[in-house]
Amino acid sequence: MDRPSYGRVKRIHAEFRGDEAVELDILEVSLRMGDVARTRFDADTQLTRLALKALRRAIGDYSVKTGQRYPTCRTLSRFLDGEPAEQEADGARVVSLAK
Repeated sequence: MDRPSYGRVKRIHAEFRGDEAVELDILEVSLRMGDVARTRFDADTQLTRLALKALRRAIGDYSVKTGQRYPTCRTLSRFLDGEPAEQEADGARVVSLAK
């Protein structure tokens, strides 16, 4: 994947232990991260990019279902856990107008 060598840089650091670390290893193997990355750093970067794509899609799904464009972390987590979506105060609304 092309990586521009210019522009803003954002580093993310996360540490997983126990069951979460095992789940992460299983995901990396099942996604064949070794085939797309030469180093551990590259694998982490690719996995993070994939996770961000999934997160954008989840936020989009939440927005379509509730009409709310910017859910909080807690609200989105509940939505992903399958709990009923709650309306938040002062949330930006998505309005579809019929043509």
